[in-house]
Amino acid sequence: VRAILADGHTGADPVNILAADESDLHEIGLIIPWETAFDVFIPGVDQPRTIRDGHWHWHMPAERWVDFRLPARSRIRTVGITLSNDLFERLSEGARLPAPVAAIGRSHAPGAFELHRRMDAALRPAVGQLFSSPYHGEIRRLSLEGRLLEVVSGAFESLTRNDSPGTHLSAWEVARVRDAAAGLLEHPACPPSIDELGRDTGLGATRLMQAFKAHYGVPPAQWLQQRKLEMAHQLLADTPLGIKEIAFRLGYRHVSNFASAFKRHYGVTPGSLRRQR
Repeated sequence: VRAILADGHTGADPVNILAADESDLHEIGLIIPWETAFDVFIPGVDQPRTIRDGHWHWHMPAERWVDFRLPARSRIRTVGITLSNDLFERLSEGARLPAPVAAIGRSHAPGAFELHRRMDAALRPAVGQLFSSPYHGEIRRLSLEGRLLEVVSGAFESLTRNDSPGTHLSAWEVARVRDAAAGLLEHPACPPSIDELGRDTGLGATRLMQAFKAHYGVPPAQWLQQRKLEMAHQLLADTPLGIKEIAFRLGYRHVSNFASAFKRHYGVTPGSLRRQR
């Protein structure tokens, strides 16, 4: 465990802290704000996420940058912890790892992800004691190490809980959902199954279904159906392809089924739209 304790105030100007590591250790970073607030900018996420007192923030793999922007004239009290592969493997021994954690052990680590959660009340005293250890020398080091492991274990355990999916997706999960959507669009006539997409994305079928619906508002099958009809509309308007060929290209076995779905969605039949060109 590597830890940095920050305790102080920003000056008249905002402060940017760029967390980046060019190593290939695929470590997990854990940032715990304590009596502070700042914006976090993550690759692949359009809007910054404001982190306030009593929340923690994960990012991985460590070689990806994470930009922490602290406002001017604000209190900074933050614990920054980096976990090595060996440590998190020992912490997870015998547990069923959640996808973000399990992915670190793979040869191809996924992109950065963000987990924004309130710190458990039981962990707050341990974090506070990191700044107020009464010991010195080797005893202080051992004391801090024990507190750090307590904090890390609690945060790690929170990732293994079966929380309700809701709409609070991490950036890593959003990226995986978008990967799944791209996989569906790549072969619309014969799309991969949810089980296949779950394995490919590292989320698993059940969590992928939950995350996909949270992100796009509809299940994968319904989302793909809408995209296929949009593609059909474009092909009818912009190409000379026949209606039957378009239907088969998009995976409809019967033209009548395609025509019915198209009319339900657009209010006109494919033939009517084609005649309007």
